[in-house]
Amino acid sequence: MSDLRAEPLSPIDAATLWPQLGRLNTEVIATRGGENLLVSSGLAATGLTHLPHVPRTSVLGVRRGLGYRGVCVARELSGGAGWEVVSLRISRPKDDETVVALCEGVAAQVAQRGSRTVFLRYAEGSPHADALRKGGFFAYRLEHLYAVQPTAVRSETPFRQATRADRHGIFRLYCRAVPEMVRRHEAPTQQDWRAVLDSFECTHGYVLDGPAGFSAWVGAGERENHILLDDPDDAVVQAALDLVELRSPRHGTLVVAEHQFPVESAAIARGYTAMGVRLMCARRLALMNTLKEVVAVTVEPMALPQ
Repeated sequence: MSDLRAEPLSPIDAATLWPQLGRLNTEVIATRGGENLLVSSGLAATGLTHLPHVPRTSVLGVRRGLGYRGVCVARELSGGAGWEVVSLRISRPKDDETVVALCEGVAAQVAQRGSRTVFLRYAEGSPHADALRKGGFFAYRLEHLYAVQPTAVRSETPFRQATRADRHGIFRLYCRAVPEMVRRHEAPTQQDWRAVLDSFECTHGYVLDGPAGFSAWVGAGERENHILLDDPDDAVVQAALDLVELRSPRHGTLVVAEHQFPVESAAIARGYTAMGVRLMCARRLALMNTLKEVVAVTVEPMALPQ
């Protein structure tokens, strides 16, 4: 067993990592805004006010002298039930010991903060896949990425913008639309689903009302778009893709889960370009509650009755 240990870094230490990212040039996990969280963590330590809301983060590093052999950044997801590894970088092209140490370290940190699951995504065929599995992460779902094909679509849509009151209805749609094997590992409760939904990083959500609840949900983000469908009817699929093309930013991506065959077929028919496949992974945790210290109390001896 390796003697490497990943140590949690203070916000000030995290801020000093920014100039060293050039040396940590091998990206094992590079999810959207990991480096931005490093900067935000450092700004928060300065005491500056009027900063945008920054989620709780945990930054860990495996030191090598005055530098770092590897760094991992994780952020807390909505609801507090889960965390996501948003960045994991190492200084060598391949360093399984460091990757395993960082995975073990972030799992321990998240468990101490009372969360149940750590998520991460990595590209299919990654040379670091074995190290991530040794670090306790198992893949339970594939995500196919497609570049959204821009078309001249109508501005009208049967979808309406989702509100907070729709949260439970969207969770019920998720329970109907996603296979039980995936839900068991991903989101067995609504609080877990809030964490998964936050990991999608969708800034806007839209729902389509149906006879038995919502028939579809579309999440649109700055880079990625997600779809949930309970009704495999082609008209619903086409309406969902119309909305994706209407709301997607330039160079937007559609994320299609492996069980969403109607969506994938319709996207290919529209000319969406396949960009690759990534694995959605999770590590379930046991909560770590420290025991209260026990203090010995002296008791005066007393005679027992005869």
